[in-house]
Amino acid sequence: MLPNVRRPRRGFTLIELLVVIAIIAVLIGLLLPAVQKVREAAARAKCSNNLKQLGIAHHAYHDVAGNLIFSRGRTNPIPDASAAATRSTNPRGNEDTISGLVHLLPYIEQAPLYAQIQLDTFTDGGVPIMPFGMPRDFGAQYAPWRSVIPLLQCPSSPLGTEYPDRGPYPGRRNYVLCLGDKILNNHSTANTRGAFGFKSKTRLADIGDGTSNTILMSEQGGNQSATDFRGLAANNQSGLNTNPAGCLATVTNGQYTVGVQSARALTALWHSGLAPHVGFNTVLPPNSPNCIADNWGDSWGLMSATSFHTGGVNVVMGDASVRFIPNGINAGTSSSAEPASGASPYGVWGALGTVSGGEVVGNY
Repeated sequence: MLPNVRRPRRGFTLIELLVVIAIIAVLIGLLLPAVQKVREAAARAKCSNNLKQLGIAHHAYHDVAGNLIFSRGRTNPIPDASAAATRSTNPRGNEDTISGLVHLLPYIEQAPLYAQIQLDTFTDGGVPIMPFGMPRDFGAQYAPWRSVIPLLQCPSSPLGTEYPDRGPYPGRRNYVLCLGDKILNNHSTANTRGAFGFKSKTRLADIGDGTSNTILMSEQGGNQSATDFRGLAANNQSGLNTNPAGCLATVTNGQYTVGVQSARALTALWHSGLAPHVGFNTVLPPNSPNCIADNWGDSWGLMSATSFHTGGVNVVMGDASVRFIPNGINAGTSSSAEPASGASPYGVWGALGTVSGGEVVGNY
C-alpha cells in the first residue's frame, strides 16, 4: 500500500483572480441598467398614482364645493378686512396669493394640516398676520408652509433648489395646475383658458371640450444643478406672450445659457398661488424651459411641464385618468402669439390645455 501523500493546496493565481473580478464586473455592468430601469419604472408608476389620487381629490372637492379649486386665492373666503390687508399693513395679509392646492389638503389625507392653517392666528414679532399665514415674505416662519406632503412629490425627481431668501423649505412639490395657453397676466386673471385661474371657480360642466380631453395637472421636475431648466426659470424675459418660442433660446443642452439669469426655483413654494409656482402652460412642448416676466416669480410667466422620466411627462385629465404625454406631441406653432379665444395655435398640446377651445383632439 502506498503511503498517504499530502498534496499541497493550490490557490487562485493572480491571473485567475483578475479574470474572476473581470467577469463579476461585466455581470454587474449588465445587471445595473436593468435594475435602474426597474427602479425608474416603479418610480414612474408611483408618480402616476400620485396624479391619479390628485385627480380623485379634485373630483371630491368639486362634489362638495360645486367647482374646482382656483390656482390663486386665499385660505378662507373672508370678504372684507382680509382683502385690504397686504404685506405692509397691520394686520398683514397674504394678498390672495395662496395656492388652491391648500384646499385639496382634506382630500389627500392632510385634514389636520388644513385645520391648522384655517384656525391659526399667526404673528410676526407680535404683529398679527392674516388671513392665516403668508405665502411669501413670512413663509419661512410659518410651519405649515414647510410641511412635507408626500403626494405632491414625484420619486423620480430631485427636490430642487430652495427659494432664495425664503428657506428652509423642506415641503416642495412636483405637480402643477394647468393654466392653459394664456400667458400674459396668468397670475392675476381667472381666464387662463385652462381649468384654473385667479379666484376661478371652474365647474366640470364648464369643460366644453370634454373632461377626457382636458388636463388638470402635470409634473414639474425639480432642478438637479444650478442651471437645470426643469426646476428653474429664466428671469426677466420679455415678449413671452407674443413669441413664446423666444423662451426656447434660453436653454442649450438642458442648461440655461451663460448670461441668462435662472435663480428662481419653481418647486419650492407648494403653498404659493403665483403662476410660476403653481401652474404650467400647454404652449411649449413638454420638457421645455421656463421663463418668467419679472425677477422673483411674483408675476406672470411661461411655465412648461417637465419631468425626469424618459421621453415625456405624466398628466391627469379632467376625468381623473392619467396619461403619459411624449415630448414629441404636436405643439403647433411655438412662435404664435397667445390666443384670445377659439382654437389653440399650439397644436394637440395646446388643445389639451384649453377648457373650451373647440379643438378636435386626435391621437397623441
